[in-house]
Amino acid sequence: MPHRLLLAATLAAPLAAQTLAFAEGAPTALTIVAVAENAPNAGDTVLLQDVELLDLELTGRTLAQEHDPGRTRRLVLQGIARAELPGGARLFRYRRGGGAFWGFLHVAADGTPRVVLEAAGAGPGSVGDPFLDRIGVAADGGHAAIAPAAGGLHVVRLDGGVFASTGRADRLALPTTERVVATSVLVGAAFVFFQTSPPARVWRCAVADGGAPVDVSPPPAPNAILKDQMALSRDGTTLVFLHGPQQQQRLWLLRTTGGPSLLPPPPGKYEEAGYLPEDPGEPAMLLADDGSRLFLIESGVRDELYLLDTSGLLPPLAMTEDAVFEPYIGSHILPRFAGDRLLVAIGDPGQMDWFQARLAPTGGTVTNLTGTGAVTAPFPSGTIDPVQALDGGGFLLVSELQGTSLALRRIDPASGAQTVVRQGVAAAPRAGVALQGAADVVVPATSGATLLRGATGLVLGTLPPDLHLTPPVQGPDFAASWLHLASGFGVGAYYLPDGTLAFGQVDFQLQQIVLTAGGGAVEVGNPVRYLAPATYVVLNRPPVPLRICLSGAGN
Repeated sequence: MPHRLLLAATLAAPLAAQTLAFAEGAPTALTIVAVAENAPNAGDTVLLQDVELLDLELTGRTLAQEHDPGRTRRLVLQGIARAELPGGARLFRYRRGGGAFWGFLHVAADGTPRVVLEAAGAGPGSVGDPFLDRIGVAADGGHAAIAPAAGGLHVVRLDGGVFASTGRADRLALPTTERVVATSVLVGAAFVFFQTSPPARVWRCAVADGGAPVDVSPPPAPNAILKDQMALSRDGTTLVFLHGPQQQQRLWLLRTTGGPSLLPPPPGKYEEAGYLPEDPGEPAMLLADDGSRLFLIESGVRDELYLLDTSGLLPPLAMTEDAVFEPYIGSHILPRFAGDRLLVAIGDPGQMDWFQARLAPTGGTVTNLTGTGAVTAPFPSGTIDPVQALDGGGFLLVSELQGTSLALRRIDPASGAQTVVRQGVAAAPRAGVALQGAADVVVPATSGATLLRGATGLVLGTLPPDLHLTPPVQGPDFAASWLHLASGFGVGAYYLPDGTLAFGQVDFQLQQIVLTAGGGAVEVGNPVRYLAPATYVVLNRPPVPLRICLSGAGN
């Protein structure tokens, strides 16, 4: 077949054969099966039956996080929520048997599915959810912390291994007599931090086998309140939380060893982080990746933004004091750290500029990067109306409202360089999924969608107005997208980093394209096809109302 020959001629050799995992059947009665990638018609290994895949919510979730491929994030693809882990693994939540059992399904980067934690249904009829409504997962995807509603906390390995003490992927790290505050659970590479109540206490627990919870609560104080939303640095070494009387809160710092210590700012009305889904996900308390800097807001009179050195070696910076900004400007959106520098949009709602803030021994500085209001302090409102940002790791792609359409601005948070890369954008950019690194990005536009390189944010090309692309998926050697007409007819488009292009066969409303860690591709349609260099196989899958490939990088 022509597309098979083209793939064989242009795509790199496949890696070692691995596993394809599928969820098949009715939406509320799925079967989870695994097949060998090098022999996909040799037979199924059934893992679970009568399964419904459920919504899954993560703690500490921000708007920027969901577009950052270098850390765990929550994605909703094919209508199913999942925790997407760095490196191509993922975690799903499910129930089976009509609620008789509830659990978590891990699909490894090589496609192998396994249940990492399962419990019997709870409540009336023993069919209710036995777990709290969200879980914590480490930024590096190595561990999760999952709390039963009745009490206790499970630490779960997501690296394919088991704990020696249990012989399973999970261990109960906290007695069931202790009730965890769901929104407080945050997981680092080596420790999990959480709160219990009543009474309100803060805990630190090593994720390694045998690690026991240590009470690291601040000293009791009259009328003190412990705020449940805490801030954890990306490397998992530094935690900041609020404790004290209402509107007289203090900032407490906790490392991986020792007890809590007070940060210098005086008592005040400090804002909690504001995590999704209850809050906007625009962090009002944010640590730099290494925990060396803290962005925070004091809202006693009006929102005032501060940048703080958590080691206490550098003086704090009052970013929005009258000498820096015209009075009463304190709105912010999309804060992000690049090393020790903070990048954030500040101004009045819909009238902002992008600023970079840095600390220094002689006093910090605030620099206007876009300069639509003014390039020297005190800064007035600007003219930019940012509404969403896609964090590419080394750059931000910011959607900005201009009348009834959007423009797309690319900002380098390290250098401050910025430019508008696309006008007339019809919707916010949509990033794909990659097994490693950043997948490419589709920018929908009425004059033709633009494809941007995920690693750089630079333009790869623009389509004619009558062609559409799904968010690309990135495998170990090549990327792919569903290139289609509005009618639903299209082809799988496969391309190498140098731009070499290959096509699958014409199909109608292809459900998924999935690239595997083994170097192949799965096209989930009717029929289901597997493609690799010199390989084209139609899979003998049964006719079902719903089929989703759970492994690989899929759209």
